[in-house]
Amino acid sequence: MEDKITLGKFIQSKRKELGLSQKDLAKELYVTESAVSKWERGVSYPDITMISGLCRVLGISEHELCTASEDNQQREAEFMARSYKSFVRGYTIITGIGYLAAIIPSFIYNVAHGGIGWFMVLITSLMLTFSFINVPVLVKKNRALWTLGSATVSLMLLYAAGCVYSHGDWFVMAVLGTLLGEAIVFLPFVLRSERLEKYVRNSKGLVCMAADSVLTFACVVFGTLKYGDVVDLRDGMLATVTCVALVWAVFLIIRYLKVNGFFKGALCFVASAVWVVAMTVLSNAWNGMKLSDIISLKGADNDRYDVIVCLCLAGVAAVLAIAGVVYKFVRKKPQDR
Repeated sequence: MEDKITLGKFIQSKRKELGLSQKDLAKELYVTESAVSKWERGVSYPDITMISGLCRVLGISEHELCTASEDNQQREAEFMARSYKSFVRGYTIITGIGYLAAIIPSFIYNVAHGGIGWFMVLITSLMLTFSFINVPVLVKKNRALWTLGSATVSLMLLYAAGCVYSHGDWFVMAVLGTLLGEAIVFLPFVLRSERLEKYVRNSKGLVCMAADSVLTFACVVFGTLKYGDVVDLRDGMLATVTCVALVWAVFLIIRYLKVNGFFKGALCFVASAVWVVAMTVLSNAWNGMKLSDIISLKGADNDRYDVIVCLCLAGVAAVLAIAGVVYKFVRKKPQDR
């Protein structure tokens, strides 16, 4: 009985908030005024077929009617959703007007002067702007992925328009450099997206390293062949292979080697020391020095900083290796007990 009275008072309060009489409410629901009176006095419940219509007339949800209380949290969520949709609509209209204000005068000017080269640069620039300030607002799922993808495509088109307008030949180099930078910074996050993670799973690091390496070699090969000669390509590839080899060595040690962190650190420093030695030998060999002069310790105070660096790296590696042995022994001892 108490539940009926509570529900009746709730219906009555919502009816009065809307300024409706019992007769008005009954007319909206196609029931008698007596039926509405019984609901409000707690004599009877509304028929289940009346629930939807009653909620519509009173402007409440079915959950609110069943609990006989206002669901403020749900109302606030609905208000926020409506506010966001209004914001997106207004934001899109305002930015669209801004785009048109830039496009129309530029198009008229370029056509009047017999060319649309600069107009295409403007269009692709606005496409890039749209990618950053409109795509994140318009897209509901995978916003970061869509923003990055649209921005990348827009930037490539901007490169193409700029290259045509300036009669340049730098398009391929610019694209390769941009893709390399984006792969280094954004590819790890892209591979963690819902769409791609199920394909790469535990190989995300390997995929990132492979992509970075391929793009690095592509930049070196294209750049040296375009702006240099075969000798430059040989030297550039040798230096690139040496540098990339160090990065791969550190990655494989940290990612796949099943030892404690001290041993991993020691091996990374050993790999760095070997890399310093290799780069020292290669760089001095290119300058025409003999092997005996390269490995000589003479002049270490001035010209052999690489030797000092190598010894320091080896020393740190030795300290970490000792720490790894101690850590392994200390960790194993309690288990034996």
